[in-house]
Amino acid sequence: MPDTIDVPEARYLYVQSSQIPNAGNGLFSSIDIFKDEVISIFKGETLSDKEAAKRAKKKEDGYFINMLDGTILDSKHVSCFAKYANDSQGLKKSAFPYNAEIGLNDEEEVCLIAIKKIKPGEEIFCSYGKKYWQKFKKQNL
Repeated sequence: MPDTIDVPEARYLYVQSSQIPNAGNGLFSSIDIFKDEVISIFKGETLSDKEAAKRAKKKEDGYFINMLDGTILDSKHVSCFAKYANDSQGLKKSAFPYNAEIGLNDEEEVCLIAIKKIKPGEEIFCSYGKKYWQKFKKQNL
């Protein structure tokens, strides 16, 4: 079971240019985050199957998360720190190892969980999963 950090995310997380070239913004910590701590909760709009298909057709599905109940959460247009965590091993492998994973907290919310200690100033990286990148590769052929 992951531990929680008992202060608002805005007090210890910030967004700035990623260390990965051409990756846009990344998520960074301003404090020590310890292994098994919840870093950030994913927030977003719950989509109907119809709306999800419509957005996917327009290639607006880069921030989709498949939920356990079969629905899709879209974080693109909401304020949410978690969505800025990049996949450092996605299309091109980088020198930056994963230090977080996408999982569930005790309330069964989708969140980022530290898999090792993250130091102040360190960028947070997690895997998006093979399916995400397979789909992304197909879209860009």
